[in-house]
Amino acid sequence: MIDIQLLADKKGIAREYLDATNKLVKISDESRKNVLEILGYPVEDEKALQLILDKEELEPFKNVLDPVQVINDEDLKQFYIRTPESFGEDENATLSVSLKLEDGRVIERELPLEQVEIADFKNVAGTVYDIRRYSLISDLPYGYHECSVVVKANGKTLKSIPMSLIITPVKMYTPESILNGKKVWGVSSQLYSVRSRNNWGIGDFADLKQLLLGVHKCGGQFVGLNPMHAGYPAIPDESSISPYSPSSRNWVNIVYISVNSVPELAHCKEALDLINSEKFQQKLRVLRDKEYVDYRGVIEAKLQVLRMIFDNVKVDDKRSSRGNKFNEFVERGGENLINFATYDAMQQYFYNQGVDAYSWEKFPKEYQDIHSTFVESWRKEHQQDVMFYCYLQFLAYEQLADAYNTAKNDGMLIGTYRDLAVGVAKQSCDVWADVDNVFRTKGSIGAPPDPLGPLGQNWGLAPMAMYKANMQSCGAIRIDHAAGLFRLWITKTCEPASTGAYVHYDMHDLLGIIALESHRNKCLVITEDLGTIPVELTKALRKVGAFSYKIFFDEKAQDGGYIAPRDYISQAMTTHDMPTLVGWWGCFDLDLGIKLGLYTQKEADDLRAAREDSKQRILDSLHGLGSISDSYTRNAKESVMNEELATAIQIHMCTGSCSLFSSQIEDWIGVDKPVNVPGTYTEYPNWRRKLTADLEDIFANQHVIDMTKSMTLARE
Repeated sequence: MIDIQLLADKKGIAREYLDATNKLVKISDESRKNVLEILGYPVEDEKALQLILDKEELEPFKNVLDPVQVINDEDLKQFYIRTPESFGEDENATLSVSLKLEDGRVIERELPLEQVEIADFKNVAGTVYDIRRYSLISDLPYGYHECSVVVKANGKTLKSIPMSLIITPVKMYTPESILNGKKVWGVSSQLYSVRSRNNWGIGDFADLKQLLLGVHKCGGQFVGLNPMHAGYPAIPDESSISPYSPSSRNWVNIVYISVNSVPELAHCKEALDLINSEKFQQKLRVLRDKEYVDYRGVIEAKLQVLRMIFDNVKVDDKRSSRGNKFNEFVERGGENLINFATYDAMQQYFYNQGVDAYSWEKFPKEYQDIHSTFVESWRKEHQQDVMFYCYLQFLAYEQLADAYNTAKNDGMLIGTYRDLAVGVAKQSCDVWADVDNVFRTKGSIGAPPDPLGPLGQNWGLAPMAMYKANMQSCGAIRIDHAAGLFRLWITKTCEPASTGAYVHYDMHDLLGIIALESHRNKCLVITEDLGTIPVELTKALRKVGAFSYKIFFDEKAQDGGYIAPRDYISQAMTTHDMPTLVGWWGCFDLDLGIKLGLYTQKEADDLRAAREDSKQRILDSLHGLGSISDSYTRNAKESVMNEELATAIQIHMCTGSCSLFSSQIEDWIGVDKPVNVPGTYTEYPNWRRKLTADLEDIFANQHVIDMTKSMTLARE
C-alpha cells in the first residue's frame, strides 16, 4: 500500500512551516493529500497511482541523461549518465559526448566507458543501472547549450535525449556604479494611470518615454512600472484588467500602444481621416477627461484604428525594411507568438458570435484543446486576424523598447524597471496554450494566513514562473512574491486559502537562469521578499546579488519605533509603496475599508489607533534625524500630509543606505485615492484610478522641481 504522506514528502510538499510571526504551523494530512491530487497524482486510485509512480521511476533510466542540467560557477562541472550494468561489463565499451554550444560550435569527445566513475547504481524494474559521473574538461561559456551522449557496448548502441546544459554565473547583474556605492532614486508609476495631453485615455508607451525623460531631468535614474503583461482585449467588461492576472507573461499588453506613434499611420489615409474627424476627437477628449480608465472605450478606439492600418498598409511587405523587421519578429516569436495571437483572435471571434468567451473553457469544446485539428483549421481560415494580433505585439514590443532605449541614450542609469507578476489567470492564453503541460488548473497559488490576511490569500492564478521574456527593454525587474522561487502555497480551486500547503522545489536552477538572463540583458533584479519568507531563500537571494524590497511603513524595531533608513542593508530598494502618503496619513484607506465592508468599525478603530502611533513614531524619526524643519510640529495629531511633510519623508528615505529608493509619483502631486484595494473585486474600481495631473504639468510644477532636487542631493 502506498504511503500518501511519504509520497507527499518525496514530492516536496511541506509538513510544517514558520509563519510570519515565527510560529511553527503544522499542515494537515488532508491538505497535503489535496496538493498531491492537484499535482496530478490520483491519490484515491491506488492502481492508477502506482502506474504513474512506476513510470516516473523508470523514465530517467530510459533517457540516459536528465532533460536539463544547470551549472553555475561554484558547482562541480559534471552531470550523470545512466546505463545498464551490463554495458560496464564490456571492456571495449565507449562513451561519445557531443556538446553543441549556443554559438554553433561543437565539442566532441570519445573515451572508454570504464574511465567514467560509477557514483551509484539502482535496480529498476528488474534491471540494474550504473549511474556514472561525467566531468566536463572544457570551460564552457555562459549560455544554453545542448549535450548528447552515445554509449556503445556488447554490440548495442544507446543514444541519449538532447540535454539542455545551462551554464550560469553565480551573481546577478548590478550596474558597476551601484556596486561601487552609488545611491539613486526613481519613481514607481502605474502606466495606465498616467495622464497626458495626447494619450487616448490611458497612459501609453509615448507617455512612458516622456515620463522617463522627465524623471531623469529631475535627477531620477529609473521608472518602475506595473506588470506590462498581455491582457484580454476581447473581453467586453472590465473584470479582467488586473495587471497581476494576465493572459500571458511572454507578451505585452497592447492597450499601451501609442497609436499616434505607429509608423504606418502616416501611410494610411483612412485611419488619419478617422482620427482627425471631430466625432473621434470628441471621443478621445471624453476618454482623457474621465477620472477612471475606461478600458473598453480605449481598446475599442485603438483596435478600430490599428485594424484599419493593418488592412490598408501591407505591413509584412518583404520588399521593405519595415516589412522584413515585422516578419523577423514573427519568426522569432515562433509557435508561442502564433498561439497567443490565435487566442486573442479566437476569443474576439467567439464574442462576435454571441459566446461569452471570457475563458478558453467557454469556447466550443472542439476549440478548448490547442492541439485540436479544429484550432489549426480555424487558424488557417482566419490567418489575417491572427497576423493582426502578431502585428499588435510587434508594435507593443517596439514601442516599449524605444522608450527604454531613449532613456538609456539620455544617460539614465537603469531606465525602465519592470514588474513580473507571480502567475497568470486560469482563463489565460498561457494555460490554454500550455503545450508543455506545466500548469495545474485544479489548483490556485496564494499565501497562508498572516497578520495582513488572517484567512490567507487565494490569488486564483495557475502555478508557473516566467523570467526571460520580461528582462527585455528594462534595466531592472521586480519579481512579485519572490517566495515563489523556493516554494508556492497551493490550494484546491475554490477552497479557502487556509487549507493549502507549501510545495518546495530546487531554487538552484531558477536562480541560475535568472542570473544568466540578468547579465544578458544588463538587468538588475529586485525580489519582493515580504511576508512568510523562509530564511533559506533570504540567504540565497542575498548571495546571488538579488536586491531586497523594503517598505518604509513596515520597517519597525522591536520597541515599535521606525528603523533609521541609514540602518537598512545597501542591497535593497526602499519604498513606501501603497497606499499614497496622503491616503495613509489621513487614514483614508481605513475609512474606505469600512465603506467597502473590509473592516468592522471596531477593527478600523483598532487599526486607526495603531496608525496614530505609527504616525507619531515617523514624526519622531524625522525630527530625530534632522529630515524635517524644527518649525514643523512634533505632534502627529496636529500634522497634515502637506508638501513640507511629503518632501521630508522623501528626503528621509533618500538619506538611507539602500542603493535604490523608489518614490511614488502620486505623492508628488498629493493623490489620496489608492489604485487598488486588496480584498475587493467589483466593490472598488481597482487598476483604473488615474493621476490628478498631466505629465506636462507635473514636470513644470515648482514643488516637484524643488523636491526632486533635494532628493538628488540627499542621495549624493
